[in-house]
Amino acid sequence: MSTARSRTRLLIAGVAVVATTSACFGGASGQGGANDNAGSSASANLPEEDAGDPVPGGILEMATPSDARSLDPHREASYNTHGAIGSVYSRLTAFKTGEDVEYGTTEVEGDLAEEWEANEDSTEWTFHLREGVKFHNKPPVNGREFTSADVLCTIDRIQTLPGHQLTLISDVTDLAAPDDYTVTFSLASPNVDFDRVLANPFLVILPCEATEGDVDLDTDAIGTGAFVLDSWTRDRERVLSANPDYFIEDRPYLDGYHVTIMPDAQSQQAALRSGKLDLMAGLSIDARQVDTLLSQVEGLRLRQEGGSTQTRIYLNTNEEPFDDLNVRRAVALAIDREGMIEGLRAGGSLTGPVTPSFEGALTSEEVGELTPYDPEQAKELLAEAGFPDGFSAEMKVTDGYGGTVVKEAQWVQQDLAEVGINVDIKMEDYATYYGDSWAQENYTIAYGLQTPMLSADEYLTSEYLSDGGRNWNGVDDPKLDEMIKEQRTITDAAERDAALQEIQRYIITEVAAPLSLYVYDGQTMLSGAVQGYYPHPDYSSREYMDIWLVDGGE
Repeated sequence: MSTARSRTRLLIAGVAVVATTSACFGGASGQGGANDNAGSSASANLPEEDAGDPVPGGILEMATPSDARSLDPHREASYNTHGAIGSVYSRLTAFKTGEDVEYGTTEVEGDLAEEWEANEDSTEWTFHLREGVKFHNKPPVNGREFTSADVLCTIDRIQTLPGHQLTLISDVTDLAAPDDYTVTFSLASPNVDFDRVLANPFLVILPCEATEGDVDLDTDAIGTGAFVLDSWTRDRERVLSANPDYFIEDRPYLDGYHVTIMPDAQSQQAALRSGKLDLMAGLSIDARQVDTLLSQVEGLRLRQEGGSTQTRIYLNTNEEPFDDLNVRRAVALAIDREGMIEGLRAGGSLTGPVTPSFEGALTSEEVGELTPYDPEQAKELLAEAGFPDGFSAEMKVTDGYGGTVVKEAQWVQQDLAEVGINVDIKMEDYATYYGDSWAQENYTIAYGLQTPMLSADEYLTSEYLSDGGRNWNGVDDPKLDEMIKEQRTITDAAERDAALQEIQRYIITEVAAPLSLYVYDGQTMLSGAVQGYYPHPDYSSREYMDIWLVDGGE
């Protein structure tokens, strides 16, 4: 049990200060869901007033702390990339959003596909495409009609590229297009969730012109989504306008939206206070700052949701001393995760390898039992590993996620120091951290966030298979590979959940890399003009089509 549960530490300029706190907002582990552990909208949310029927028009002004290094949706797994172009592209299916839809639902609806069906054993899936859908009117595509050929071009491109998206469709053995509006996927093994797989934002559909190299996907994006990318100036701004030919009637409501890159959290808050911003995501601000803004800015509202983004300690198992399981387990036991949630976040839940709200996940309670806060046991494991006096290491961190993540890294640094592991924080810009360090396994220990994946299978196959597209910790365990592949063939829901949970217990006790700490409650600050914002944690931005501004933003 933690020895610091009655107090939390506030990190100010890198200095730990002991302070008592009271919760500004709700959020705790064990709140309802697929396994009685999912987060939900916090009770402290400030409700949207009834502003009447949606009004078209207006430009939504937003800010983000860092930018994408490339806009290529298949070569880049970064949230910056997919957040930047998520409203530009469409998928065959998409996760539902809306006023009456539960946040983070795994229920899908048609996007580019209108209907679909699977054969009896779910090894063949046929999708019937919308007719008359047009690509954005930009050269060289020039507003032509979307057809099944574009699906074939896209899947073919994905299958030739290494990366996370290839893992998602690794079981696809054949893809046929009997006509312009029908595609059939053949799978090597049953997958009852394949329609959910295709809702993943990593599987957006490109025009054939883009897959053939006629569009520079690093700097441009041409899709069928609700918004058109007009311009992108890296590290400065993105300008998007409404797609006049969007296939969903009367959408989008906005004339467009602008995203300004603002690395400094104080600048974002100042812009929100002055009315220059309409929406600010809470990656860059902590609970106290949120409370202050709500009290100072008239009409400002908070939308707070149960978390799905995992905080992580990344350990490179190919590098000493983290090639030793005892050392990795010692790091896990040294971290006061509940204290971090209480001190640095507005709410959250302990998480294992799979986010606790998902089917097949471990409950937060069991995760806490498997990895308690136990500095003394951590010291014993270090001694067994040959480090009775501890050791030193460099921990890579990025400020591209905002200031709160940097504070979390400082907290980890202090907890590790208490058991003799002295880490020096090396701060990197997001592009370097993501592209050159983490994804290239050019680190020994790192702290950061993980993409909010959309199923237990996606987490396990992408990160823990020895050949997984996002196995950036050097995990290579034949027994684990076999367990992960076997669960994909189980069609009985209860039996599969049990298998998924056993895999996660094995990862926590026998692999211990990466170390998933907790999911934190998401926060978004909205001006009084913003209506109809109902996000999904897949960060595809498709839900922007439903946003509207009071009086059209006037």
